[in-house]
Amino acid sequence: MLFAATLLTGCYEDFTPEIDTKPVLCLNSLITAGKPIKVKVTHTWMYNDKEAQHDHSVHDAKVTILANGNIVGSDYRPSEGDKIRIMAESPVYGSATADVVIPFATPIGKVKVTPVVTDIWKGDEGFYNYEMLADITFNLNVEMDVDDPAGIENYYNFGYNWFNTIIDDDGNIDDELYAFAYNPFSIGKFEYDAEPIFKEHIGIFETIMGNDEDTGFLFFSDRQFPGKSYTLHLKYINNVFRVKSQPYDESLLECGVNLYLTTVSPSYYFWAVYKWNADQGILGDLSDIGLAESKWGYSNVSTGAGVVAAQASTQYTIDLKDFLKNYIKNNK
Repeated sequence: MLFAATLLTGCYEDFTPEIDTKPVLCLNSLITAGKPIKVKVTHTWMYNDKEAQHDHSVHDAKVTILANGNIVGSDYRPSEGDKIRIMAESPVYGSATADVVIPFATPIGKVKVTPVVTDIWKGDEGFYNYEMLADITFNLNVEMDVDDPAGIENYYNFGYNWFNTIIDDDGNIDDELYAFAYNPFSIGKFEYDAEPIFKEHIGIFETIMGNDEDTGFLFFSDRQFPGKSYTLHLKYINNVFRVKSQPYDESLLECGVNLYLTTVSPSYYFWAVYKWNADQGILGDLSDIGLAESKWGYSNVSTGAGVVAAQASTQYTIDLKDFLKNYIKNNK
């Protein structure tokens, strides 16, 4: 699932002679509403400390998790709106604390889906003797409304994945089904430039310098539509549906795309923006060659190392079965 992205990390220290380089605790956690809380406790290290780079875990740290002021166990599943505090204590590296509020999932509003067939190959049915034979290439245009709640700043991350009858929920291939049906549906290319709000974090300087190309950065805020509805324009091109079956098996048409709207904590959003600037922004490029000050990592942990973030998701499933069924029926 693409909305999950890379887990938060931020424990590397640039060497600056004026600062205290004593290692401190680093906390990283991405908390999801309804799932147990996992915390990674490490320590900061110097870039030239080769031994620490291999293993910087802190095994003697005691971790305490509080939800709404009460200590909870490792099996606790946080709810939307919970105030979570993570505290860690190590006899060697000291203590660290971080707070985060589990955001409320924002509902997905109206969704309009428009498939556009760009190519079809049906083969020689007489030669192959298949009752069901198709090779369809199509684009998928989607308009998805984000109904932003009023009275609070909200931050989002969009994600998607696809499914068909060959691949199960765990990503495993059904060998028996694969023997007579070839990869029924696979998603094509996501057109990043179709939705401008995914580039709201990019400044004019980056645009001028050419650092605004397709990056796959799918975080955005509600600053352009606070308390209102905003329509995301999503486009997937060159999607492919291929099937060959004897006899006709309508279950092979069961496929589609899952859309995820994830409301994220400010700490997750600001870390993602920092990471983009460091890796792909112009200031990150300039600092790499000494023409700008090095960018320090974003952190909401008391020690300044690591990120504790939270998220809650809403899902919408695009079912392509009826579209494919009607198209194959009308184009035999």
